[in-house]
Amino acid sequence: MPEFTIMSFNIEHMNLMFEDNVIKPNEQQRARKIARVIQDINPHVLGICEAANSPDEHNHFLNNYLPGSGYQLAHGVSRGSQNLVFYYRQPFSVVSIDDALSRYEPWEADIEADGLKERLKWDRKPLEAVAEIGSGGPRLRIILVHTKSKGIFSVVDLHDFQKISLANRKRLVGQALKLRNRLDQLLEEPNPLPTIVMGDMNDGPGLDPFEKMIGRSFVETVMGSVYNPGKIFHNALWWMTKESGLKKQLWTADFPDPIVSHPLGYRHRVWIDHILVSPDMLRPANPVRYIMDSGKVGAKNRDSRQASDHFAVYCNIEID
Repeated sequence: MPEFTIMSFNIEHMNLMFEDNVIKPNEQQRARKIARVIQDINPHVLGICEAANSPDEHNHFLNNYLPGSGYQLAHGVSRGSQNLVFYYRQPFSVVSIDDALSRYEPWEADIEADGLKERLKWDRKPLEAVAEIGSGGPRLRIILVHTKSKGIFSVVDLHDFQKISLANRKRLVGQALKLRNRLDQLLEEPNPLPTIVMGDMNDGPGLDPFEKMIGRSFVETVMGSVYNPGKIFHNALWWMTKESGLKKQLWTADFPDPIVSHPLGYRHRVWIDHILVSPDMLRPANPVRYIMDSGKVGAKNRDSRQASDHFAVYCNIEID
């Protein structure tokens, strides 16, 4: 049965690597390392977070750093300085992209179930694409997301740090509820397409101290409720938690503590890049299937560290 690789990669500030639509001289080495990460995994579909804005910039990167790869660019409306795009190659073709953009307009939600609705918006609206696998073959919907960061990037005192941290979690939960609503709509369609949600979700499993104050987190909210198990999305990298050696490698970014500098330079390791597959993709008879235990984190070597501040994540799917 044919197998295909789906990959998500946050390429740190890719937009800043270009000048006049070409890679800056001082960014050429990094561009080669980014290409090496992509070549090592060799995905059929690649979702890029923090992508460059201009199609000309992407075409320059593909032609000069991934020559002969066969990748084509699929992009929708620009998400700004941290854009979202897809690269794809045969036998995949993009049937539609950004058709659901209107579903991600500003909205209201009761984040804390206290009867008060808050006005919310996406920092970067998710990018939806429908791909066909082979001519007349099965179709797959892919939703690429890059959510609000939990990080605080200004000088604040401890009180403001706590206040802003809580506000950031509320925004994340609001975005999660909106995205989950979209997934429920898709699952309830007469003939729903198999769906993958992936990207930099800026959240890991469980609840951090600020999420405990709200009672929700982004990832678990998007995956679905245990009270409706038939609609729960499967986390493609979850299987790594079952083995102690693999579990230690289940992180996709690291950073220094924002409050206390560790004397030995230890950093927080977080699993914030995810691939979630719809429940139908676990069924043997489904035309597009997730290959169990195929989700992985890209190699953590010197090249990948110099390519970006995130490591790529990927998994394999198959069709009849």
